[in-house]
Amino acid sequence: TMTRARQQDALEANYQFVESRGLIDKMSAAVRAKACEVLMPLRHVAWGGNMNNCSICAYGYGTAFTAPAMFHAMDHLGAAQYLTRLGLALDEPGILDAGKNAWLNDPRWQGLRRYVEDTLVLQDPFELYVAQNLALDGLLYPLIYGRFVDDHIALKGGTAVAMLTAFMPEWHDESARWVDAVVKAAAAESEANRALLRQWTRQWAERAQ
Repeated sequence: TMTRARQQDALEANYQFVESRGLIDKMSAAVRAKACEVLMPLRHVAWGGNMNNCSICAYGYGTAFTAPAMFHAMDHLGAAQYLTRLGLALDEPGILDAGKNAWLNDPRWQGLRRYVEDTLVLQDPFELYVAQNLALDGLLYPLIYGRFVDDHIALKGGTAVAMLTAFMPEWHDESARWVDAVVKAAAAESEANRALLRQWTRQWAERAQ
């Protein structure tokens, strides 16, 4: 909670800096549009992450596994809210509807949408943990907030977008240590666990890729 409070304060400071310097107005319309085109549908991915980690908390076994999953669920909800706020900073409220429409109808999003919807009905909480937290987030967050935001949008004059999404890559780097540690502990428990984890990781990582 201390970490989240500090990150919240940092993001508020970033918003104040971006607004006081007029950094969004200095972005080209094309860069703003590209940022919204890619980031607004991801609100729905973050909501899926919230739902899935709530499910892990509800149906998992052992407080050491389930309690952090609930915190993880709330962090996904926070990411969805930060993306919403970003959209409202970059454009009119209709941009949120445009992102939802793209998520539901644009062919480019349907592979990811199917992945998210398939995970929503997974019954085994540990398979869900692998599919959501290890496979999907492990690939999606570095791609979006590293390669797209930092290496593409920011270099085209969209530094404000990087500042206003600073929570996401910082959170992912921090939480990935927990995700990896849980999988390692489960794998060390037995050869049967290792075999099942290999199968789940291969299956879901290939789909996420």
